[in-house]
Amino acid sequence: MIHGLGSNPEVSAIKIFNMGLKELLRECDEEIMDLEIKYGTSYEEFKSKLDSGELGDPFSYPLEKDAMLWEDLMAEKRLRLRS
Repeated sequence: MIHGLGSNPEVSAIKIFNMGLKELLRECDEEIMDLEIKYGTSYEEFKSKLDSGELGDPFSYPLEKDAMLWEDLMAEKRLRLRS
């Protein structure tokens, strides 16, 4: 399959990989930005406000869901950047 990519299949495969990686990072950034806009803050500030109870009950479903999603998105972005 890789030989069907042209005269330099390794370079073509790397380009395809990089395009996919850029798309995954773009999606992570967009979802992180949506949460930053929703809460008007960075993740670190959100987490601090959440832990202090400033945002309400930190164990309420919406807050807990957003906190876990935000943390997962940031971890995924770090993981992808190490690729």
